[in-house]
Amino acid sequence: MQNKKKRTVKIFQYSMLGLAALSSQFFHAQTAHLDSITISSVEKNIRINDPYISFFQPLDFSQTSFQYSNVKQNFKRVQTPEETGSFTFQSQGVYQLNDKIALSGKLQADKTNEENVPYILNDERTTNSSFIYNPSYYWAPRSGRWQKQSYFINGQLAYNPIKPVIIQIGGEGKYAKSYRQNADPRPKVDNYQYRAFAKLGLKWRQHSVFGKLSYVNNYKNNDILFVSPGGNVPANDSIYIRYNEGYGNQYIGNTQFRTSEYKMGGYIWGGEYAFNNKNTHFSAGYDYKNVIERFYKVFEYQDAKFIWHRDYVKYSGLKTDLHSFYMNFLGNYNGKKWASSVTYQDQLDTNYNYPLEYRTYRLAQQNFTWQNSVTWFNHRNEAFKVLFDADYGSNHVRDLSVVMDRKLSFFNYRLGAQKEFAIMPSHKLSVGITQSLYIPLKKEFDYQPYQSSKENIFVTKIAQPDFAYDSTPKFGMNFNASYLFDKNKIRYELFGSFTQIWLMNGTYKNAADYNGRANQIASVGLNVYY
Repeated sequence: MQNKKKRTVKIFQYSMLGLAALSSQFFHAQTAHLDSITISSVEKNIRINDPYISFFQPLDFSQTSFQYSNVKQNFKRVQTPEETGSFTFQSQGVYQLNDKIALSGKLQADKTNEENVPYILNDERTTNSSFIYNPSYYWAPRSGRWQKQSYFINGQLAYNPIKPVIIQIGGEGKYAKSYRQNADPRPKVDNYQYRAFAKLGLKWRQHSVFGKLSYVNNYKNNDILFVSPGGNVPANDSIYIRYNEGYGNQYIGNTQFRTSEYKMGGYIWGGEYAFNNKNTHFSAGYDYKNVIERFYKVFEYQDAKFIWHRDYVKYSGLKTDLHSFYMNFLGNYNGKKWASSVTYQDQLDTNYNYPLEYRTYRLAQQNFTWQNSVTWFNHRNEAFKVLFDADYGSNHVRDLSVVMDRKLSFFNYRLGAQKEFAIMPSHKLSVGITQSLYIPLKKEFDYQPYQSSKENIFVTKIAQPDFAYDSTPKFGMNFNASYLFDKNKIRYELFGSFTQIWLMNGTYKNAADYNGRANQIASVGLNVYY
């Protein structure tokens, strides 16, 4: 296991070095070819994921951002922080070297402080998801302060060696480090992720057909320490470690396994059709993802010769089958730039306990996402942008270990507009407003303790309040403003944003401790376009 761990780390390091070399060439080329442009986030994501589009619709752009954001959550899912402060650096862009080679890439670094995170001794959170992805982990009730750092790099190369052939290859890597600072128990988590992918296409006139293949790998090590010797005893209920398997099947005792490892590996394959001309890009495709993440309990002990040993127990696994269908559209007609992305995902997760050879946990999840933007300029070169995003989601969790059945479906939309005002040559002011609404459609939560009249702490303290959060409609408003000025073919944008989210009924208030205040999100930063 140790040798496998070293090989995983080495592969990650070499992958990062290779991507860094590719990205350094990309960003050097960008600085030599300054092309000041601002486009919507929908179009940015489409072009970065598929730089070959530049062969049909040339558009070089690059953006570097520095941002600080603060999030205060007065209502939330349980395994999330009450307050988060984060600094983010990001650089991304697309550059066409010549008529045969196009590059895209992204660099990002984050430093985050989280306050008052309870019931989790891992780096995962339920901030943007109803569930912890792999439900095999250690936890303790006490809240703690966490510090997180992450580094991400992505690079892709599109190559058109001969007229009918398009080749696109790339890779990405992420390293994240997380640790709890102020309360026992104190986990330290190292997380390595990387992915390699390739795309081969045949082109005939304006039509192209692609085959795609990706390999994904993730290694995570979690060491849980106690500053206070002997602190992990049942009498210290708030800091005593439990192990969770499935959705609430908690185990107390046998917590000498305080070190754990996750290893995930698998593949993604798919196909795509694309239509391209000088004004239009349309693509439609399918991806199938098959991965298994295995959870290992690690036991450390010292023998009679005072030599330390480690025993690895492959305890549980989580298999994910994910089917994705998507369509992307970019259009430039009559001075208006359109961008749209549609994604449908159907996911099935099932667990497996290796020592006992049984399955108890099953998650079925479907999500439909639609993102849209349209941008145009008036005679004063002032941009006007309209945004509309919509989501539909449905999830169903069954856990036989605690006899629990949870069903939820929801609809969510976001509608916004943004307008630029020219205040002097090369100087603009931009203001925008966005309104969002989350509505639960179907809600069902059925729970019975298994072979016992005693309530399950995990279900009553986490699952039920989280379901109340997901079952409550929410209304949000965002206001943003920015000051833009151009100098030496470089555009600078100073921006600020403020969001408030309110609950629309008392479902959550009746199930959790809530002070009645809105959630708040504030961010400030600098964007540089060149």
